[in-house]
Amino acid sequence: MKGTLNLRFDKATIEAAKVYAARENTSISEIVETYLKKLVAINKKEKYQSDNLIGILKKYKEMSDEEIRSIYLKEKHHA
Repeated sequence: MKGTLNLRFDKATIEAAKVYAARENTSISEIVETYLKKLVAINKKEKYQSDNLIGILKKYKEMSDEEIRSIYLKEKHHA
């Protein structure tokens, strides 16, 4: 059974989440639910395949989309 939970975020976070959710063809509710399930699972020592990716993407955190795209294209085309 589904319930309702009201959350408050700053406007920039909400807008970024909407863009991300649309790009991923999902909803913000689904993203938050998945995240919360994962937090609960950590306490139960359950593992997700995505756990293998933790830390790999940290180096991209401060990069712009254009910089990340450039890196991707260089690696894709071995340029």
